[in-house]
Amino acid sequence: MGRSRQTRNGEEFAGSLIELLPGAMQAIYNAPQVHRATEHACAAIGEALGAQAAFVLWYSESERAFVGMPPGYGIEDAVLCRVHLPAGACAASDHAFIHHTPYVSDQTDEEELLTSELRQHLQLSRLLTLPVCDDRQARGVLHVVNRRGKPFGRTDISFATSIAQAYGAALALLHYRHYIDRMAMIDSLTGLFNRYHLETLLEEQVRRSLQESQLLSVAVVFLDHLKHINDTYGYRNGDRALITVAQALQKTLGQKAILSRYAGDQFVALMPGVNLREAQARMQAVRDLIAQECWEPVGCLSVSIGVVNYPESAIPADHLLSAAEDAALAAKRHGRNQVVMVAPRCAA
Repeated sequence: MGRSRQTRNGEEFAGSLIELLPGAMQAIYNAPQVHRATEHACAAIGEALGAQAAFVLWYSESERAFVGMPPGYGIEDAVLCRVHLPAGACAASDHAFIHHTPYVSDQTDEEELLTSELRQHLQLSRLLTLPVCDDRQARGVLHVVNRRGKPFGRTDISFATSIAQAYGAALALLHYRHYIDRMAMIDSLTGLFNRYHLETLLEEQVRRSLQESQLLSVAVVFLDHLKHINDTYGYRNGDRALITVAQALQKTLGQKAILSRYAGDQFVALMPGVNLREAQARMQAVRDLIAQECWEPVGCLSVSIGVVNYPESAIPADHLLSAAEDAALAAKRHGRNQVVMVAPRCAA
């Protein structure tokens, strides 16, 4: 009679886990960010199995160690952030990570499994460790600490493995989405924003300038003689020249500037809050830095730059880009390798 009741209870528990699985997986797959997917996965396992804690340790190739990845279930983010577990120091983590199979321990005192930092915050008596795989490659491990009342059974392991697999697949999907989103905004050669995204950002900056009476400087940069470099010395040298311009803009203008490769030989820099004279000085520094770049067989590089500011240049805010482009073309017409500033007296 007792065995029949125990079997029935086990079947009911297994059935309840099966019922929980679709909803848990859907929550993981639909998480918009990695930390949300992590939170959903840990909570799904922790709550369903009645675990003390569930958390992810991510493997860092550069550090050759497992590091904590908040948020978890039943453990504070601050504790996870301090976890640094060298490879080879944790039997459970190493086994699950290397062999891509769950590791189950029911030993009451297996100190080598986790760091002293974790042991201080967890009453470790049972441990289930699962591999987290992204597109067949292990990225980390998911630890489940202590199921209340009894060891981890086959149903527990099966449920937790399904969640870990869904979590790994969700990470792959999030990575793919991030890659697609990035490709929609970024120029693949230079790493700067592309034309489409720059125009979106320019609209936002213009709107902010109008609403908040904020200064906005815009610069257009043409790499001189790109067609000649490509035709004479090959596209590898042309690509190198373009990358040189991008790096000079990044190094000189810093993180607050919004930079774009706008067309083949054309770059755009948005400088919010920067006045006209300061913008001219910064772009002159860009020109000087690029002029120092010389290599065989190309020789020295040069750029032609136009700079305009709202409201100092007396140009309507929605015409800033075209005005800066006209100034850069004027720089090309007047001998290249120079900066032309659109001052109020020039604006017509």
